[in-house]
Amino acid sequence: MAQVGSKRAVAIRALVLGLIALPTLIAIATPTPATYTIQVIETWVTAPNGNQLYTRIVQPVRALYPDQRFPALIAIPGGTGAGALLANNPRYRDLADDGFIVVAFNPEGRGTGTPGNLKSEGTENCNGFLHQDDLKAIIEYVAVQPNVNAANIGVETSSFGIAIGAGALGRYPNLPVAYLVDQEGPHDNRVITFYDVGRETAVCGHRSTVTDPSPENAAFWAEREAVRYIGAYPGRYLRMQAEIDHAQGLGYFRHAIEMVNAATKPVYGGSGSASWTRMNGSDLGNAVNAVYPLGDSNQYPTWVSERLSDHPGLNITYDREMAAFIGVPVGGTAQPADGSGSSARNYIALAALAATALLALSAGAWYARRRWLR
Repeated sequence: MAQVGSKRAVAIRALVLGLIALPTLIAIATPTPATYTIQVIETWVTAPNGNQLYTRIVQPVRALYPDQRFPALIAIPGGTGAGALLANNPRYRDLADDGFIVVAFNPEGRGTGTPGNLKSEGTENCNGFLHQDDLKAIIEYVAVQPNVNAANIGVETSSFGIAIGAGALGRYPNLPVAYLVDQEGPHDNRVITFYDVGRETAVCGHRSTVTDPSPENAAFWAEREAVRYIGAYPGRYLRMQAEIDHAQGLGYFRHAIEMVNAATKPVYGGSGSASWTRMNGSDLGNAVNAVYPLGDSNQYPTWVSERLSDHPGLNITYDREMAAFIGVPVGGTAQPADGSGSSARNYIALAALAATALLALSAGAWYARRRWLR
C-alpha cells in the first residue's frame, strides 16, 4: 500500500512541476521581419509658442504592424539648414526598413515651401532657445505615438545642430530621450565662429566674444553653446570625432574633449550627469565614462581615422549601437505601453494557477496517503 501511495505522490509532483514550467514552454516571440515596408508621413507639430513645425516621419507602415512599437531617432542637421529633407536620406530610410522610426523637422522659420520642405511658422532663431523648444515639442509628440517605444528615443545631431540637441536635452532633462549622438558639434562661440583656427567668421551676424565682448553678444552665445547644457543631460552621450574635423581641420579636439568631460559624471572625473559617455563607438575601443586632459595628447582617445565623411553611414552604425543598449528589442515589440497582456503578467497569472494546483494536489496526496496507510 505504501508503494502505491509513493507512486501517486511522484506522479502528482511531476504534474505540478509541469504546471509551473508551463509558462516558459509556451512563450512565443513576436516574429520580426527581415525588413519592414515603410511610409513617409507629413504632419505639423505645435511648438510651445504656438507656431506650427513642419515634420516628416519615416516609419514602418502602421497598418501593416498595428501592434508593434519601434525605437525612434530624431535627426538634427548641421548649420542652420532645414531638417525635413533628412527624411529623403537613403541611410535613414534603410534604418526605417530595419524597424526604426526616423523623425526630421524644420525648426521655426526654416524650409523653402517646396514639397517635402515646407516652411515652419515663426522666424529664424539660429539654434537658440526657440529652436531648442521646437525640439522639445517634437520629442513630446513622438513619445506619445502608439507605434513608438518611448523608452528608446534617441537624438542625433550634426555639427552646429548640437546647439539645438544639447540645449533642449540639458534645459529639459526630463524629456524621454535615451541617448544623444553628437557628430563633431562645435561647443562654444570660439569654435562656432572658427576663431580658434584663425579664420573667424560671423555666424548669424555674431562674432566670437573675444572679438566682441559686449553683453549683447555674450547673451546671444549663451543660448547656443552646447557645453553649457550637456552637463545636465542624464541619458547616454556618444561623441563622434575624427582626426580631421569637418570644420576645424586636422588635430583640433578641444570641443570633443570638453564636451565629453562636461557630460561625464564627477565620479569618473567629469562634471556632468550622463548615465554613460564614450568618445566614438565600440569599434574603436575607447573606454566608457572616460575623461581626457586637453593638454596631454598621449592620453587622448582613439579618433575616427581621417574624416567622418570617409566613413559614410558610421553615424547610422552608432545610432543602432546606442539604441541596442536599451533593454528592449530593436525592430519593434508587441508589448502594450501599459504592460497589459505582457509575458511577465501572463507568467504571474500562470504561476498563481500552478501554485493553486500545487496546494490542491498536495492536500489530495496527503489525504490519499492517510487512506492507504490505514
